[in-house]
Amino acid sequence: MSNKPTFVVEEYLLLLYKLRDSHGHIKAVDLAQRLNIRPPTVHATLQRMQRDSMVQIGDKKTIRLTEEGENLASNIAFRHNLAEYFLCHTLGISWSEVHKHAHKLEHAMTPTVVEKLAAFLNYPEACPHGTPNPGYSLPDDCFTLDKAKGEMMLEIIMISEELEDSEELLKILQDQKLMPGQKHQLIARSDGMKSITLQQQEQPAAYPFMLPLHVAEKIHVIQSKD
Repeated sequence: MSNKPTFVVEEYLLLLYKLRDSHGHIKAVDLAQRLNIRPPTVHATLQRMQRDSMVQIGDKKTIRLTEEGENLASNIAFRHNLAEYFLCHTLGISWSEVHKHAHKLEHAMTPTVVEKLAAFLNYPEACPHGTPNPGYSLPDDCFTLDKAKGEMMLEIIMISEELEDSEELLKILQDQKLMPGQKHQLIARSDGMKSITLQQQEQPAAYPFMLPLHVAEKIHVIQSKD
């Protein structure tokens, strides 16, 4: 395929790329729910993408990126992460806001701009929310926050892309310093309330923070040695 994918197709490719890493098997209904688009519209777009050799749709309606689709999606993910990093660390836009702005910039960046911006930023390994750039991965000893036990001291590594879609939730996480590089101690776990309680290491006088398990399971951490 020689022509640049449309804005809509790039959105589909990026979401397929993200969902593949977190969900494994993907179906059209998953895309429809995340994009808030009617299933027939999603199906029609996927048919065009299959025609253009970007995806393959299996017998059980599962969607898989082809080699061409993978390369395109990886490039879009890199552009998105670079845009977030630039907006956050160079322009000083709030960590909780950069995701929505990067979604607009990623589609306008030419290969030359991507190359120059990556060099300007010294080739960051991840976006500000911790999502690794293509070619990098999470630490081998990484696990999701809902799996923490006892009174573990934890370092935040990555906020799942699914949580990035909610600016309101990101603002709450930012206020509580639940951001990559920050350390928190597990204080309590309540299976009845389906929540865990954390205490900031940086501000031990701050009130403990209760986090729902369905959010905690989308935050990746490592056990801190400190």
